Amino acid sequence: MKNRILFWVLSGFLSGLATLALAISDPDKQGKVYKGLQDVHAIATSQGMDPESTGVRWTIGNPNLIEWLLAPWNPERVNKDLDGYKSQYGSIAATARHVAASTMTNNNISENNFDASGHQLTDDEIEALLALIEQTDYLDAYQPDARAITLSDADALFVPSDTFITKNLTKTANVASDQKSSSTLISANTPVLVLGQFNPIPNLNPAEDSWLAVWRPEFGLKFAKSRHIAFADQSLIDQYSQIQPEDNTSVLKMTTTSRVREGASRLSLGTPILADGDLFMMARSVLKKNGDPQSGIFLKLNNAQLETVRLNVADPRGVLGKQVQTVPLPLNNKNLLDQISNNILKYPAAYVPPSHNENRFFAWGEGTVGPDGERGQDISTMILKSVRPFGKWLPRHSQDQVDEGVSVRPIATTNEGTLEENYQAMTEYCQLGNFVSWGRGNNMACLGSISLQALALLDPQAAMDATEWGGMTEDDRIPLLALTPTGLTTIEDPAEDSTEETAAAPQWFITAKSAVYPVFKKGYLDSFIRNGRSLTFFSYFTPVDDAGNPGENGGE
Repeated sequence: MKNRILFWVLSGFLSGLATLALAISDPDKQGKVYKGLQDVHAIATSQGMDPESTGVRWTIGNPNLIEWLLAPWNPERVNKDLDGYKSQYGSIAATARHVAASTMTNNNISENNFDASGHQLTDDEIEALLALIEQTDYLDAYQPDARAITLSDADALFVPSDTFITKNLTKTANVASDQKSSSTLISANTPVLVLGQFNPIPNLNPAEDSWLAVWRPEFGLKFAKSRHIAFADQSLIDQYSQIQPEDNTSVLKMTTTSRVREGASRLSLGTPILADGDLFMMARSVLKKNGDPQSGIFLKLNNAQLETVRLNVADPRGVLGKQVQTVPLPLNNKNLLDQISNNILKYPAAYVPPSHNENRFFAWGEGTVGPDGERGQDISTMILKSVRPFGKWLPRHSQDQVDEGVSVRPIATTNEGTLEENYQAMTEYCQLGNFVSWGRGNNMACLGSISLQALALLDPQAAMDATEWGGMTEDDRIPLLALTPTGLTTIEDPAEDSTEETAAAPQWFITAKSAVYPVFKKGYLDSFIRNGRSLTFFSYFTPVDDAGNPGENGGE
């Protein structure tokens, strides 16, 4: 029994993802994605903006890109968080168990948790999984020897398992966040701190197959496979320490699309890359001398060093210099629109027109959970990647992102407004460069609002839906938002024989794609402005005038 459980824990059943996707029930329908509304450059043009303008319109508020990137190697920052864990849960080990258990112990365990093959997990199997995290010691305070760096993209998971774990999506899942397993992607070349490593399991290579408890400030404590991570020796630390917030023009670059390859591997959007002139450098694993195990609490794990790498673009027409750019990028129409477009669509518009492009699928965090088996993203991932190349590294969770934006530049709020009040606020304040939130866990990028006539030119079906069931008229403007909804609701029409108690039942939708969505006054797309919602408008950017001085309106 024990061997079977360990096999389940440590084996991947990702092939079951397609079966799982097909099992999603009718009530969990995807929100409608209008192809004609996915071209953010055309949306800007329809509002009289020049989408190719390179005139600086904003500056970043509270730039922190470098400090946040290097935060896992900052003793003060690490110890502050670890002390918080110990205060709340008693120890780092207890924190690790809590992180894993909280994913799987909502309501009745055995009735609500499945692996990707469709197997319903038993209480014993879940307890065996949780027991893995108790097989090692954890750091109580910052330790220089625990500094590490990702050698390739690494999934930072809530649960130390290769197996996709989800709630029962064959029944009604009220929000897409019921897809729990995938958590956060840590891009290659990203610093982390290793809090602990699981004890050896027979026939497994600790440097390849063991699970690590890793820490970064945007997601806290999560679990990752050791093959993706190596310890950072002092020479690598010294090279990273050359990055200075005020003078990083020739050192730090980031991928601004996901079309960049290093060898056979495609780099994720936002991968940090060090540069030395025209040379690119990334961390590579090197075997320790004598092959001796790492001393201290850690099992054998390779070290890392920076090596020169050769990068290329996956598409023949791609230009590398446009896709691995020095950060922070200037905040202008072109860069902001390009970044939003690269986040919601799989391919840059220069290669594949938005009308023929594919929107990115939803994932809880970022991971291979989409129906197509490719990486998806939730809204907080979309927002942080949209903002990061401009110098702002946001926290991982949407509510923390909203708090950060409000602290930088609050714009307006509605106080449990009516539908019409919220709609009017949306049309007035939701402009390019601004963001809006309605309630915990929702953070959306504004693209402005357009007339019904302009909507018809972009997507005739969207205009037809706006009038036929969206409650919109010729006098209304239609706000447009870029987001990945984790749950949309509509109020079903009451049946003729319904009572007051059953007259208006909310219907939930799983919306599977990052996209631009219009805001209507009726139907599931009124979720953003429903009666009683309090909208919060804010920005991570500060507008500048034509002379580069702070002002209320950005210059063209």
